[in-house]
Amino acid sequence: MPVAGIVVEYNPMHNGHCYHIQKTKEKTGADTVVAVMSGHFLQRGEPAIVNKWARTRMALQNGVDLLLELPVVYSTQSARLFAFGSVATLDALGLVDVLCFGSEKGDLGSLMQLTDLIAEPPALLQTELEKELEKGLAYPAAFAAALRSYVLQTKELDPDLVNHPNNMLGLEYLHALRKLKSPIRPYTIQRLAAGYHDVTFTHAEIASATAIRKAIAENRAMNAFLPSVNFDILKQEFDNGRGPVTWNSFTQPLFALIARSTPDDLRSYAHFDDEGLETRIIEALPYVSSVSELIYKVKTRRYTWTRIQRALTALLLGFTKEKLRPLKLDSGPDSIRVLGFTEKGRTLLKKSASTARLPIFTNISENVPAMIDLNIQATTVYSLGFPQSSADNRLREPQIPVVYIKEDF
Repeated sequence: MPVAGIVVEYNPMHNGHCYHIQKTKEKTGADTVVAVMSGHFLQRGEPAIVNKWARTRMALQNGVDLLLELPVVYSTQSARLFAFGSVATLDALGLVDVLCFGSEKGDLGSLMQLTDLIAEPPALLQTELEKELEKGLAYPAAFAAALRSYVLQTKELDPDLVNHPNNMLGLEYLHALRKLKSPIRPYTIQRLAAGYHDVTFTHAEIASATAIRKAIAENRAMNAFLPSVNFDILKQEFDNGRGPVTWNSFTQPLFALIARSTPDDLRSYAHFDDEGLETRIIEALPYVSSVSELIYKVKTRRYTWTRIQRALTALLLGFTKEKLRPLKLDSGPDSIRVLGFTEKGRTLLKKSASTARLPIFTNISENVPAMIDLNIQATTVYSLGFPQSSADNRLREPQIPVVYIKEDF
């Protein structure tokens, strides 16, 4: 049977994610699932609500067999690099046969056609892109807008395809497979019930992670939308003072970094690409009392919420452009970090010893590749945001063993 790969964040893992795993197995015929998961800082530039080991336990008890960590230098990037790092990790394992991702309509053929446009942009698309860039939009937003304009003008595809974040991320997975010349076969399944950005509960059992996090913040019930074991894991983390973690958990350390920075200092960090953002952040600081207030005050059409979050993440984690440049993100990850596995996943991991094209790490030693070293640093920073932050409660990554769930789910 084939081995299926999926890309996840599980912030937190809910019933819709379980549906994705179930349908992945049904559609591909796979009986083993390998997931690549963002660690403590996520693609939209925000911290995870609970730590990566808690989310690993959620995944392994709900159908994932082997859980790999996406390096933080990829997990905090825009869609193209996020997707490339994720697909490259699965591809480097040498055992994944299929990749299955969610999309709004589950129409792989149309997404493949859009991928052709990304690989070889026609003249009209290039023209539209230049127009959007001239408006001051960042490249990802400009390209998405140009693609929408192109589809509307040519009427070759359904314009609704480019109006959903899951579709756009799916395009990047397909583009990454093509760039890597990977033998992994793509599949897509239709997203069920809740939309990616939905903030309300409109279904009895399915809700977006965004809506669930909002309910947690407002102390409202949300257990109906999570498997019971995942709700218990969340509660355990919260009871032990290790969550929920939000951007506002880092208000004091982040504000201190901004307060001692000049505009030139901030421009040295990743995602501070255009002059203006750094000045807006510094000027807004005296008038806000939390990170969310800061982002709201700085946000404009040009500087989107997500873009600001990614810039602040780079600042918090110390990701200067100079530090990231030697990592050559366009070349792919430098290693494979294993966070957890079931018995079936352990068997697969043993097979990977003869197939993997990157070194695999289940335990952390003193000599680790650069990307894992940055993961460790991100873990140290993340634990400073715990509601009960103390020396006893801190996460010390080298001392935390891989999560092993003996039973296959």
